[in-house]
Amino acid sequence: MLEPALGRLLPNFFDHFPAMFAEREQLEARHGKDGALAWSLFRLNWLVLTVLLAVFDLCLMMTDFRIQSLGYLVVLGVAAIYGVTGHLNAQSAHRAQPRLFSFLIGLAQAILGMSILTSLSYVATAANLPLQDTNLLAIDRALGFDFRQYLKFADSSTWLIVVLAFCYRSIFWQIFLVLIGLPLAGYCRRTAEFVLALMLALVMTCCITMVVPAIGVYQILGLVPSDHLNIIPDAYYDTAREMPLIRAGELRLLDVSHLVGVVTFPSFHAASAILYAWALWPWRWFRPVNIALNGAMLVATPIGGGHFLIDVLAGIAVAISALCVARFAARTLDADRATSDEPSWSVVRPR
Repeated sequence: MLEPALGRLLPNFFDHFPAMFAEREQLEARHGKDGALAWSLFRLNWLVLTVLLAVFDLCLMMTDFRIQSLGYLVVLGVAAIYGVTGHLNAQSAHRAQPRLFSFLIGLAQAILGMSILTSLSYVATAANLPLQDTNLLAIDRALGFDFRQYLKFADSSTWLIVVLAFCYRSIFWQIFLVLIGLPLAGYCRRTAEFVLALMLALVMTCCITMVVPAIGVYQILGLVPSDHLNIIPDAYYDTAREMPLIRAGELRLLDVSHLVGVVTFPSFHAASAILYAWALWPWRWFRPVNIALNGAMLVATPIGGGHFLIDVLAGIAVAISALCVARFAARTLDADRATSDEPSWSVVRPR
């Protein structure tokens, strides 16, 4: 009895939210099967965001962190405008456009999710558990990775630095390429899956960095700017500046407009490269650029963010795990829809 019960755990969980499956025939007639499934996934994403917002509120009540209200109100306002507009479009009987509501809702959810989870990464860092830089460096050395030689090679080539810097910073604009380009090109389901995977990857990153905190490879190796004259690792400097203040209890005011990355292990840059590569894969004409751009982002991550090699490998693992869960959720919703569409027959046995 246990195995069948476990096998139906997730579908039964979804069944407690009939709004996800209400008016399914009308939704499919209005949006098509892919659009209807995207709508169900976006509703699941809203549930995840509600839980994350509750966790963030609980953290604010239980810790001495405070927020700069104006910035968060702006985020909520922008997300609300996009989200409500997308919802109204999806519910419209005559003007519903899956591409439009997927673009609007996906953007709203990504903005809200990244704001909440970046804030939670500060709270996780405040746990102030022992730094693990020494252990992470030992793992790198066991893998045969020599960061000093890696940095020296990159620092010796001006054109290579320019390429790696561009690809490393592409984390900021590729997400808009995904959230705008995918839905408008008709990949509505993939947009919803990407947003769910993005939030799951951020959740896993926050949880892991809380128990495996680290500042970065530059510090543990005692590297100074004179050791890399042509490379300015701004992302690492942000971490090295903010993390000690958070751990010492001196930084407790969260301003969403000034939050920076304070996560070293696992690398979210590495996770983002995998998420972007997966999201943009359906564009065959873009695949060479996709592979080159996100492959170079992985290569640039140790230098730009002061990451250990194991940080990059862990970030890749986080992204793959998040994608597997997001894809499983989509398949579960799709299977439940298919099952609900089948006619049910009752056979009355004669006595």
